[in-house]
Amino acid sequence: MRNLRGRSVGLRSVAAGAVVLAAARAFAEQPADTAARNVPPCPTVLSEKIDQLEAAATSQQARIDRLAERVSAATDRSTGADRVAGIRAIVREALADAEFRDGLYPDLQRVGYDKGFYIAAADETFLLKINGWSRIRWTGQNRQTDNPRQQGRQKQDDINGFEVEDLRLNFSGHIHSPKLTYRIQVSGDTDQAHTWRTWDAYVTYAMAKEAQLTVGLAKVPFGRQRSYTKSTLHFIDRSIGDETFNLNRSIGAYLRGMLVDRLSYAIGISNGLANRDDTLEELDTNFAYSARLVAHILGDPIKTEGDLAYSKDPRFEIGLSAAYNDDNGDRGRSTPYSVPDRIRSGRGIGGYGTADLTGTDLLQFGADTAFQYRGLSLSAEYWLRSVDGDSEFSQWERLTGRDDARHYQAGYLQAGYFVIPKRLEAVARLGGLWDADGDDTWEVTCGLNYFPWGTYNLVLQVDVTRIGEAPYTSSSGNWAQNDEVTMVRLQIQAQF
Repeated sequence: MRNLRGRSVGLRSVAAGAVVLAAARAFAEQPADTAARNVPPCPTVLSEKIDQLEAAATSQQARIDRLAERVSAATDRSTGADRVAGIRAIVREALADAEFRDGLYPDLQRVGYDKGFYIAAADETFLLKINGWSRIRWTGQNRQTDNPRQQGRQKQDDINGFEVEDLRLNFSGHIHSPKLTYRIQVSGDTDQAHTWRTWDAYVTYAMAKEAQLTVGLAKVPFGRQRSYTKSTLHFIDRSIGDETFNLNRSIGAYLRGMLVDRLSYAIGISNGLANRDDTLEELDTNFAYSARLVAHILGDPIKTEGDLAYSKDPRFEIGLSAAYNDDNGDRGRSTPYSVPDRIRSGRGIGGYGTADLTGTDLLQFGADTAFQYRGLSLSAEYWLRSVDGDSEFSQWERLTGRDDARHYQAGYLQAGYFVIPKRLEAVARLGGLWDADGDDTWEVTCGLNYFPWGTYNLVLQVDVTRIGEAPYTSSSGNWAQNDEVTMVRLQIQAQF
């Protein structure tokens, strides 16, 4: 019985400690200017705090009394090991009560999982969230015997193998205030020889709903499909139009927000277009400019290609994009062009080549739309690119033999539907590139996506793709320029 009394006294001491901590925290919550002047708090406020402390002490004492009774009862009924086990069970039950536990210990920080593992200060001044994802892919590709990728249309080896297509880690959160956020994303997959590279690195300050300023390495605001993270796409990868005409990432300053209700905007000024790895020595003195406008006509903003959420209300958007860059020496960006007939005549070579954009003016427009409702998702996108050589020394003019503006067009239509809600999705896409001096090419892709847990945390995908003649090399899409592609891909995606 002496041990029981000792434990009861111990529990009472813990309760007393809780009251002292609560009193200290109540004093610390006084306004700073009041404490600095040593002015006693308002009697009404003081009385309310005393009442709160007394109520807390009474509640803790009642719980301790109940625990003491249970310990006493366990002691009367049991001896030896049974008695110890009973007391331990009571203590575990008490500590499992979040309200009781929070009353004993001050809340200094929060740790847990919410779409990523996080560490947060109790006063919300700091937050660090860590998440990531990986996609393991098998690709089987039949390259035709007379593949136009090879001069003379020689035989090209087929593809059959596994790769780590994407391996990403994200570090995000806020500093001092939820208004000041940051994101760092690194990537290291097979295409990069498994070496880690910086994918995103930026800081955003939310001045208001209408104005949020981002500075650093980030996506250039242009287009719909490129705006989605790859882990939420309909297919294993993006369309040939996006792979050819995307503007990807660059270092710069970007402003976005809501102009009016249901109309959002984004504008950017950056070192260039799709040149995230260029150093200062590899840049010209001209900035690139980009802008995007989206009308959210129905429902909430659309953030994924598929309607995994199985939207109860229809969602519909229309977007417009534009970008311009006077390139006088940026290293990073190139563009496909149609190889002149005078060069390829009789040589049996493909219709597309690649030219550096130095010494050109690039002007690009885009239009897109998306609709989602109860597992059905529809989207379409269109690109128009104009390239105008403004220097006789530009590679573009030398390779194309033209000094006037030349334009190319591309686009896609795609659809998805969950035949089993939040589990099994069927998808299909028709895309292509045209208006390229007669060298048009088309893509047809269909596939299935399976979500075992109804989330993007684990996705099993399969798709079949046919491309007549690839206009541009894509390590992500697993094709090379001028490849005549018939391809099957299997992929598993896991993220935390």
